[in-house]
Amino acid sequence: MANRLLLSELLTEEQCHKRVSDADIAAAAEFSSLSRRREYLTWRAMLYEALDRRVSIAYEDGAPIVVGENIYIGVSHTTDMAAVVISENPCAVDVERADRDVSRVASRFFTERERQLAADSASQVAVWCARECCYKYCRNKQLDILGDIGVTELDMAGGSVTAEVKDGLVLKMRIEQTADHIVVSVL
Repeated sequence: MANRLLLSELLTEEQCHKRVSDADIAAAAEFSSLSRRREYLTWRAMLYEALDRRVSIAYEDGAPIVVGENIYIGVSHTTDMAAVVISENPCAVDVERADRDVSRVASRFFTERERQLAADSASQVAVWCARECCYKYCRNKQLDILGDIGVTELDMAGGSVTAEVKDGLVLKMRIEQTADHIVVSVL
């Protein structure tokens, strides 16, 4: 199986109903927010379609896993987009709107090095996504996203970003830019 990054606009609940299981629909019904239901159903529909079958999904350390299969998945969503990565190796993804204003939190949540790397709003969003992606990849709830993770390299034109974790892990990630979104993934 090849590593895959999947992107989709959020589907309507009606569009999802024919693509997901009855159990997925029942679980989504527990969410009070329509947008949360759409996010939940959209990424499952994307996964099932990519695998050409429905699979059992559980959660481990807060992250979704495919039960009984030798594959890894990562999931992210924003107000209008869902992203899923599928791999034979640990993986993660984060997606944000490109127009998200992270400048207000950058002073509190970015290191000095990251503030230097992130000179414009798009690169600030990429740094934010890289931190989130790294955190998801590590699957360690004890990890402090601010103190234990740092973005050390950012190449928006080349589509790459590197982060280091306090335990010595160096994670090279890929940046994808659409007209409205920035996606950072590690496969």
